[in-house]
Amino acid sequence: MGMHESTACRVIARVSRILAGLYKNFVKLPQPEEIVHIQTEFYQIAKFPRVIGAVDGTHMKIQSPGGDDAEVFRNRKGWFSINTQIICDANLNLLDVVARWPGSTHDNTIFNNCVVRRKFEQGNFPNCILLADMLRNDTC
Repeated sequence: MGMHESTACRVIARVSRILAGLYKNFVKLPQPEEIVHIQTEFYQIAKFPRVIGAVDGTHMKIQSPGGDDAEVFRNRKGWFSINTQIICDANLNLLDVVARWPGSTHDNTIFNNCVVRRKFEQGNFPNCILLADMLRNDTC
């Protein structure tokens, strides 16, 4: 491409800051008046009642961070990553993203420590369900 590595790093850093600044405009939990509509959309897709979101983890590949703690970033597949939890609605709109846990972290740990779980426990989403592929019974 002909771009020097330091230039590419600066461009990536700048774009990342811009995207982070837009996060709250595009990634947000549903407001009370939106919940019934989201539940209806999930029900129309899969006949699941009361669902407002689907949660799953995905690994974002990174280079080894080096240092004494580098191995905690190695995931179960053997490569270095950030384990990222994403919650989306029936139309794949992002409701929440947690992208700060090392690759070796289990999805349960991320969910157990996320704001969304606390909001559910505090009753902010009555009569609502999150779908997940694998959360242990003691997490909900």
